[in-house]
Amino acid sequence: MKRLLKAMCVVAAIGSTGCQSMGPKIIEQSHPQYNNAVVSAIDNQLLLNIVRLKYRENPFFLEVSGITESRNSGADFGLKALEWFPTDSSKMKVVPNLLVKNYRIPTISYRPVRGKEFIKYLMTPIPLNITLGMSSSGWKLQRVFNTCVEKINDVENAPTASGPTPRHKPNYEKFYEMTNLLKKLEDANLVAIGIDPDNQHGLIMRIKQSTTNNEDVIKFKQILGLDQNKNEFFFDSNFLKTGSDGLVVRTRSLMGVLFYLSHAVDVPAKDIENGVVQTTVAEDGSVFDWSQNASGTLFKVYYSRSKPHDAFVSTYYRGHWFYIADNDLHSKSTFMFVSMLFNLQAGEASSADVVPTLTIPVGR
Repeated sequence: MKRLLKAMCVVAAIGSTGCQSMGPKIIEQSHPQYNNAVVSAIDNQLLLNIVRLKYRENPFFLEVSGITESRNSGADFGLKALEWFPTDSSKMKVVPNLLVKNYRIPTISYRPVRGKEFIKYLMTPIPLNITLGMSSSGWKLQRVFNTCVEKINDVENAPTASGPTPRHKPNYEKFYEMTNLLKKLEDANLVAIGIDPDNQHGLIMRIKQSTTNNEDVIKFKQILGLDQNKNEFFFDSNFLKTGSDGLVVRTRSLMGVLFYLSHAVDVPAKDIENGVVQTTVAEDGSVFDWSQNASGTLFKVYYSRSKPHDAFVSTYYRGHWFYIADNDLHSKSTFMFVSMLFNLQAGEASSADVVPTLTIPVGR
């Protein structure tokens, strides 16, 4: 009994000492784990909603509004018999037995992202300054234009793809050719987009004067119907304005961007045979391959019956795993771009709406 009381005192001393250093240790241990878990959940949700749109089902968004964790310590005391001589069961010694336990009890709070402000931002065309602003933050113009822009001047970038999968192949070839030329000019540092110094509210594309006879520049201007003698072109979103001295741009909505990417989701053959998903028909009557479109070159989602081990992000839906391959850098970049765009566009609007919070104690 004296030994048991002594052990209890030692436990009490350890517990009191541990509490003094528990705060910093908890942050060290739990912060990276929850950070990784939340990022994984957000990526999974975005991919799931893109796949849902492929099947013409409503997307739904939840955000993690709070994470709390409580920690408890406890100890179980008892007696343990030790056999000194296995051949003689009468010769045994009873000693105190102490088992110390630590419990982590996390509680996660979820909030549905909804409300009229969120829906408005989801359905309204992305402002031109935000679209072009993404290019000034390090994103390539080709990725920005192919993902967010439906039309520049009279050149269309699959406008019918901004909704459910269309029945007929969209127009995109000239736009795709134009953005490929734009990529070459940008890589060669021959083109730049920024704010006009003479008009702080105007955005302008400037092509270097020395490129007047450059074949790529000539072709780029020709596709967009621009004046070959000019090298500065203002951006505008007003389609009532026409001419060869500007770039009239129509952007997609955030929902349009998600729909656009959903066409690059590969689906099981049985879902096509059963008419669960729409197939797109080319001019010759054959099934149109969306990998030929810009959405298919910048983004691709595969499916598998079993959980993939080489996935960057995956989600389980309708009996299959849909995923982005970890070595598909183009798709990973586009996915990251759309994630940032979603947070930029919808984040502020969703935070203004007051909606019920779902709190789930995870347990231990």
